[in-house]
Amino acid sequence: MSDDTRAGVRIGIDTGGTFTDMVVMDGSTGKVSVVKRPSTPEDPSEAILDAIVRSSVAPEDIDNLVLGTTVAVNSLIQRTGARVLYVATDGMEDIPFLQRISRKFHYDLSWERPLPLTRRSDCLGILERVDYTGKVVHRLEPGALKDLTAQIRERIDEDADADVTVAINFLFSYVRPDHERIVRDHLATKFPGLLISISSEVAPIWREYERASTTLADAYIRPLVSRFVDQMQTRLTNFCYTKPWALMKSNGGQLLSGTAAQRPVQTLLSGQSGGVIAGQYYGDLAGDKNVITCDMGGTSTDVGVVIDGHIDYTTEWELEFSLPVSAPFIEMTTMGAGGGSIAWIDKGGFLKVGPQSAGAQPGPACYGLGGTEPTITDANVVLGRLNPDNFLGGELVLEASRALEAICTIASKLGLEADQAAQAIIELANENIAEAMRQLTVRRGLDPREFTLVAFGGAGPLHATAIARAVGVHRVIIPPHPGLSSAFGALLADMRVDKTWTYIVRSDNLNAPIIDKRIQELEKEAVAELSEEGFAGTPTVRRSSNMRYLGQNFEEEVDIPPGPIDDETLATLIEAFHAHHEEMYGYRIPWEVIEMVRFNLTVSGTAPGPTLPILPPSPAAEPSITRDVTFSDLGVLPCPVYQRESLGPNQVLEGPAIIEELDSTTLLHPGDRLTSSLQGLALIEPSATTTIGQIPDSSNGHQETSSL
Repeated sequence: MSDDTRAGVRIGIDTGGTFTDMVVMDGSTGKVSVVKRPSTPEDPSEAILDAIVRSSVAPEDIDNLVLGTTVAVNSLIQRTGARVLYVATDGMEDIPFLQRISRKFHYDLSWERPLPLTRRSDCLGILERVDYTGKVVHRLEPGALKDLTAQIRERIDEDADADVTVAINFLFSYVRPDHERIVRDHLATKFPGLLISISSEVAPIWREYERASTTLADAYIRPLVSRFVDQMQTRLTNFCYTKPWALMKSNGGQLLSGTAAQRPVQTLLSGQSGGVIAGQYYGDLAGDKNVITCDMGGTSTDVGVVIDGHIDYTTEWELEFSLPVSAPFIEMTTMGAGGGSIAWIDKGGFLKVGPQSAGAQPGPACYGLGGTEPTITDANVVLGRLNPDNFLGGELVLEASRALEAICTIASKLGLEADQAAQAIIELANENIAEAMRQLTVRRGLDPREFTLVAFGGAGPLHATAIARAVGVHRVIIPPHPGLSSAFGALLADMRVDKTWTYIVRSDNLNAPIIDKRIQELEKEAVAELSEEGFAGTPTVRRSSNMRYLGQNFEEEVDIPPGPIDDETLATLIEAFHAHHEEMYGYRIPWEVIEMVRFNLTVSGTAPGPTLPILPPSPAAEPSITRDVTFSDLGVLPCPVYQRESLGPNQVLEGPAIIEELDSTTLLHPGDRLTSSLQGLALIEPSATTTIGQIPDSSNGHQETSSL
């Protein structure tokens, strides 16, 4: 993708489980237009092209097209991927099933571990071996390759109609990948078209199980991602769009579509990463460097953090407990609390919300498409917070009677009135999201009172100020077109290449020249890949090392100072690790030996980003209607309803009030105060009321915890 894209039209798309969102920006004028369409899960490319066509943009005018998609992660979650044949060093075939010794529930004897992404009968061994130094202990023999070929052919023939892929993971392949490459090339000649993932390319890291799990995940989703790319390319070609296009990566970068089909594990959180990038952008625009992002969509809510202007990253993500994927990810927490999340009663009679979702089909009961179970959206309709006649700009008329009927089914089980049950559903969902925010802040030694909440997604602005009060955040930002913020984030994404090198070395036996030489080699490789992706500017380079005290089992990532790596650089790095460890865990051990386990390098190519225009002065907005809305502490109150596009710069609104727009609805509780910024950001100061789950005792000033 060219870095000179300001003049033409730039398109960012986020296709989720419920809706497909598109943001179109004219690079010459800065004008932004949006399209929101129901997703087509059977073929996501159908809804994507439908959105592009509805935008009326000519294909020759599009200079930049970037997609964020949940295709890969949904395949993993729903277990709809390929049949994976796992090939390991002879004797190590059981690694995917041995997993780690830890348990999610220590005292629940009925708990069963999630199954790996392969069958035990599909775990095949081949006689080969290299040691930890890369020395060949047992070389590959032609006979071993012949036997492996026969076993794979037998399994392909018995499952001819299924997607069958191969994941290869040999001992110490991250030190010497020759054997994996030999087996891959041999199988490629015997089985043309067979998709093969090798651990030395997918996850060249130490820890045998994590490498196996990641390579299995890559092979598991590869056919589906490849088909999605092919379907998308076919539709774009028929649309007469012939330029390159990209997919969002889990680390917030972008990757050309053809490359993404070869490295699908890098796109697992493709859809979610754009939201955090957009949250960082909006926070910076408002002058806030510490930001909590809350992307509440139709199926789930994703929470991320931006600390001192920088997005937080991690190198591991868990599909399910004990099924890790080791790759660069934006640090975030996901929970099943979206607009379509279903409310239900557990065996103990307690109210639960999610993670089951009604999705786009049949959707919440109020959609009138066959759904009957109560959802968060239905609860908001019952409480008067959503306008049944102006949902999605009037494209979808909500049936309030069906929403009430669905909520009544759960209210009767709880012994509550319908409005009380609806309020309980909303408050429980809010508290679940608030707890996720505490996980990323309070439990890491960060004070949420020093953060600003950026809330977006179709449902985020409805819940934003209540969640902010629960966490203790004093400022909320609702961006323009909040339901399409993840798509907007795709427009902001840099091109990014990540490299990793496993090299275990102690602080009492460092060799700076070896480290410096290898890091320089990785940088050259990454810059070359960035150039192949089409970036022609000057890249930004970030280097880091995963470090730990001798005897610890897991590492902390610490940035390496810029410049050549010499003894002074490594001494600075070691001191930085001590400081980081003390900040995270409250102590340091200055006399202890430190192990450097892994070295990481990220090369980013930054393209010109979109700029939100300054809004022209306009008269004070007037409410279009007044609607009764139910609040838990004050009952039913008349709320003025404003249209978002009528809010001019510096306009102030006091809650209670509702602000409607095409893709979302913002709720101001009594006492909330909203100020519209020059760029159209809604800057909200939540009222200083008690947090969810706490009720003040006026007699003695103490607080008691209440339970829904």
